Amino acid sequence: MTRKAGLTIIKLLVSTGLLVLLYRKTPLEGLLALLADIDWRYLLPIALLLFVNTVLSAWKWKILLRRDQVEIPLPTLIATYLIGSFYNLFLPSNIGGDSYRIYDIARKSRQTMRSAVSVLADRFSGFLALVTLGLVSSVFVALRLHHWAFFLGPLLIFLALVALLAVLHCQTPVRRFLAVTRLDRFPALARLADRFFLSWQKFSDPGLLLQVMLISFAFQFSVICVVYLLALSLHARVPFFYFAAFVPLITLMEALPISIYGIGIRDAGYVFFFGQAGLSDLQTRSLALLFLGLTVCYSLVGGLIHLWRALGPDERHSRPGQSEVDAP
Repeated sequence: MTRKAGLTIIKLLVSTGLLVLLYRKTPLEGLLALLADIDWRYLLPIALLLFVNTVLSAWKWKILLRRDQVEIPLPTLIATYLIGSFYNLFLPSNIGGDSYRIYDIARKSRQTMRSAVSVLADRFSGFLALVTLGLVSSVFVALRLHHWAFFLGPLLIFLALVALLAVLHCQTPVRRFLAVTRLDRFPALARLADRFFLSWQKFSDPGLLLQVMLISFAFQFSVICVVYLLALSLHARVPFFYFAAFVPLITLMEALPISIYGIGIRDAGYVFFFGQAGLSDLQTRSLALLFLGLTVCYSLVGGLIHLWRALGPDERHSRPGQSEVDAP
């Protein structure tokens, strides 16, 4: 058995074990009755928020690409983003979706490294916004539950991200690592490092950073609103600030690479945190299932776009050209 297969089995066991633990005593009839009583009037604003989030993500990505002299139309980036979300359903964490995004834009722009750096910057800025919100909200959670351990995790992740950002900004630690390990003696690897930092440096403008981070915070706030509307559709009436406090922490939990697509971890987060806010056992579990179903359904839109692209004449007759990385 390969190491990758072993890790997948472990993740599957974690997800399965948590689901059994959380749902084994949950009355199926009550759960189905609550889900059947959903207020469908909230579906339209939820769908609009999801689409707005996709546009925000694609817009931020376009800003990063444009700064590195790569011009891709916004509709193309929106479609690529949705297809990436579809790949995330089947491949580990967000790696599958990000890999497709890099491949697709590199194929269109013939700029592989610039495409990769833009996706890395996009992912990094989004995660930094999430961790920042999680850090702020963890203070509220720690005060409410009288346990500062909830603050320690987000704080450590935040400090690690700041340290990584400093390393990438000054470049010296990375180049020293390449020199110590003698990896810099490989010309191809040295050129890759040079091209990476050449692109990364272009994102250091304060105005660009402010714009990118504002979009990232708007994205995370929109996710909070989506979960709040889902709760309202289940006739759960809980103050909005609980969602502002708990959703970033639950999203951070989902990002841990210890389960399949966050299944089980997400459910545990909803049950634990929103149980503290006054939701019933059925409501917390229904909210977790509803969010998962919504995410999967929306990601399937990317699958349809992928199919449409694959069957389109431009896609079938196009051939990848020489990329920046492959250039002599």
